[in-house]
Amino acid sequence: MLKQIPLISGNLLDFPTHCEADPDKYVGINNIAHSCNCQNVMGGGIAKQIKDRYPQAFEADTERWSNEYNDGGNWRCQIGDYSKAVIKTKFANLTKNRPLSPHSRLSYATIYNLYTQSGYSTSKREVNYEYFWRAMKAMQEDLLFNQHELNVRQVVGVPYGISCGLAGGNWKIIKAIIEDIFLDSMIECYIVKYDQFANEGVGSYTKSSFEAIKENYEK
Repeated sequence: MLKQIPLISGNLLDFPTHCEADPDKYVGINNIAHSCNCQNVMGGGIAKQIKDRYPQAFEADTERWSNEYNDGGNWRCQIGDYSKAVIKTKFANLTKNRPLSPHSRLSYATIYNLYTQSGYSTSKREVNYEYFWRAMKAMQEDLLFNQHELNVRQVVGVPYGISCGLAGGNWKIIKAIIEDIFLDSMIECYIVKYDQFANEGVGSYTKSSFEAIKENYEK
């Protein structure tokens, strides 16, 4: 049984297959979780990066937000829940003729927009810890359902410091919530720190895992 959620280095938005600091460690992330407000705004932090790179995630957020307000609801109907977008990854073309490839399950991935705060500002703590737990738990239950129904291993990556930047959360509290949900779960979870080896001296890495995999396919 894990005592803590593994911390790995890499770019979460690339859906890491391996830990960059330890290329022999296979992780195979096919889900990304990130925090959102309930105002249909992804204007900063990793949310903006996701919006720019995977616009389907913002479209899912917009649809959820529009439905709530068109039905006469408000952010209270949304916070503590999530929206999600299924995207086609870089592995789709690489594995389309190799259905038994270990990377074929990574051809499609899901981005979860977790509604953990009602608004957004930089002057106060916006993240609500109770709703952070609820949203994370709702996602975990959806991942369990998908793993069972689709018979596809579900692995989720969470950005290091989620809800602790612009949202003003305390990482010790946030990390404890993530561990409470995932340590004894059938769903694998990794905390992914983009600049870990650059800032903490873990080591250098010269070739991305995707480049290495592509070379093997082209041999």
